[in-house]
Amino acid sequence: MRCIIRILEELWLLTGAERSEFDDSENLYFDSIGLNLLKIPECWGYWCTPTNTVSFATTSGDGVHFGFLCQEGISLDESPIVMTLPSADISNIIVGENLLDFLSLGCRAGYFELELIEYEPEFHIPIMDSQSYSEEATKEEIQLLNLIESEFNLKPWVGHASRLLELKNKYLEQLEFSEEYYELST
Repeated sequence: MRCIIRILEELWLLTGAERSEFDDSENLYFDSIGLNLLKIPECWGYWCTPTNTVSFATTSGDGVHFGFLCQEGISLDESPIVMTLPSADISNIIVGENLLDFLSLGCRAGYFELELIEYEPEFHIPIMDSQSYSEEATKEEIQLLNLIESEFNLKPWVGHASRLLELKNKYLEQLEFSEEYYELST
């Protein structure tokens, strides 16, 4: 399957590799900021991965992955982004109206840190609202975040809690699941 997603292809090019010519299953160029790009976007087989998503990246931690919510008549470039957290009580969070919006969400804290939206929202969301880089971020990580931000002319989110609630209300009910799915809390 050859899936062309313009913005995702541009993100791949930032790594210095073309997806079609890449040998491994994951491109680890953005590993330190939690955005390992999958060579072949596909629906991951976790019990909690929505069956109507196409995963395009992983943090490589605890099975956390990011996917496009497939909607009839909408290109994947314009599809909402779902973060799936197999180890969390709430296993799916809408983290962007589309890929650019998602990249904007993580352009300061990185993408590995996004799972803290579920685990420590009262602590992490105010940090994200500050639009500062993590105190633990290395120079290399900040350079990678700056690369993505400048390449796509991103603007960091403001009002993270209200924006996440808006996305949840707009898209969460559209997620479809296999018979294996269950939610630990609602």
